[in-house]
Amino acid sequence: MKKNTRLLIEHRHKIALLLFVAYVFFIIYYTLLCREVGNGHKADLRLMWAYREMFTGHPEWKEDIGYNVKNILFLIPFGICFPKINLHISFFRDKRWLLILSVGMLLSVFVEITQYTTCRGLCELDDVLCNGLGSFIGYWISIVLRKVWTATRDSSNLGVR
Repeated sequence: MKKNTRLLIEHRHKIALLLFVAYVFFIIYYTLLCREVGNGHKADLRLMWAYREMFTGHPEWKEDIGYNVKNILFLIPFGICFPKINLHISFFRDKRWLLILSVGMLLSVFVEITQYTTCRGLCELDDVLCNGLGSFIGYWISIVLRKVWTATRDSSNLGVR
């Protein structure tokens, strides 16, 4: 059992990179490839339109807010699994959160533009913002998990139970 654990720890970066790449492919599959081509190009570039519907009492506001929540939840794993890359870009050196937020939003922009050009969904500005927020939340969850893991590992090494 110890040998398997040691192998997992030794290869954790490779495993994390593999999970990250697999998740990006899942995102592309789920948002583009498994959808049928629609009847035309659709876009809604109104910022936070679902929240305006909520405040004006639109009958479908709960469903619309639900889509935003799903978009946030959808990219949390992206932020958690984002690979730890040593960057030589000075702008992102001390701002890893900004890198993950930017890459998450760029992936979302790619998906939204592709949905629009291939007629495979509604291109929405809110999706980009919610997906970016999800990747940002995922980053912070990964920070908390890393601190808990380190504290647990350190306490077990000291014999503290």
